[in-house]
Amino acid sequence: MHLAIIGAGMAGLSAARELRQRHPDLSITIYEKSRGVGGRVATRRRDGFVFDHGAQVIKAQDEDMDRLLHTGLPTEGLRRITQPVYVFHADGTIVEGDPTLNAEPSWSYAAGLNQLGKLLAAGLDVRREIRIAALRHETGTERWMLFDANGAHAGTANAVLLTPPAPQTAEILAMSEFDPTLRDALVRELIRVPYRRCLTLTLAYDRPIERPFYALVNVDRQHPVAWLALEHTKGTERCPPGHSLLIVQMSGYFSLQQWDAPAEELASAVIEMVSMVLEEDLRRPMWYDRQGWRYALPDGVAKADMLNSTQTGLFFAGDYAVGLGRIHLAIKNGQEVARAIDAWLNR
Repeated sequence: MHLAIIGAGMAGLSAARELRQRHPDLSITIYEKSRGVGGRVATRRRDGFVFDHGAQVIKAQDEDMDRLLHTGLPTEGLRRITQPVYVFHADGTIVEGDPTLNAEPSWSYAAGLNQLGKLLAAGLDVRREIRIAALRHETGTERWMLFDANGAHAGTANAVLLTPPAPQTAEILAMSEFDPTLRDALVRELIRVPYRRCLTLTLAYDRPIERPFYALVNVDRQHPVAWLALEHTKGTERCPPGHSLLIVQMSGYFSLQQWDAPAEELASAVIEMVSMVLEEDLRRPMWYDRQGWRYALPDGVAKADMLNSTQTGLFFAGDYAVGLGRIHLAIKNGQEVARAIDAWLNR
């Protein structure tokens, strides 16, 4: 039996890992459209700086996630973030955050959060820079053919797990050839889940910027800045001594409105906002980095039971199945869908 997984994000990698443990003889191939693994769990390096420009921390809210981080995977470079997250409001007022939430363990890696994706992918067959654009079901068989963006045959599998964001998964299905009634029902369910965009600006400074918190989160969702983090507090490896690094993630509304804004214009506007929030003149960064996440966070949840009960060998996992863009939830969802695939294989 052969399983194809589309997407090497957290859900796809955790599903593959779970199934490899349950079915050592199962052949698994993961197709990833980009050069790296981890999806929005992404890290960049520049001029001696290391920064996470997508997901920010790993939450270990239950025993399973804690066990994965501390016994299931190598722990070299795993760091707990000890400083709290404060909250701020549209008027700029900053107050201490929820003590219960701050008491929950938050983790990162010295080399960046994408280390988690690399660890989960270790030993798996990940074929990078292959974008699967369509599927074709061979009538009367348990065989699915996969085709890339150029229409070339990329592989064949008995089952397929799709893990891209809901709109991208819907696009793949819309171009696929199988029972049209089922195909249309799946597409309708997936397109019910819209996504918020997110513009992320990273700002580097050649001086210390210190606060009693690791990050600020806008809780009333009325400020253009949704999240502001002092990235250098994650560890000394994050930037050269005496330097600072800020991660600024903008609200969905602001990101949509400014998506195509010129980089310098966008950076100037964001830096002014950050200066006001932190009450410090930050208008002269050493450099800035822009990243646009078109599918940053789902604004809704799909009916996962409906998607994963077709008995056709098609399965679905991702943040749209849980309604939140969180690393630990994506990993948990991948594990849950792996169990559904396990039951299908053993039917």
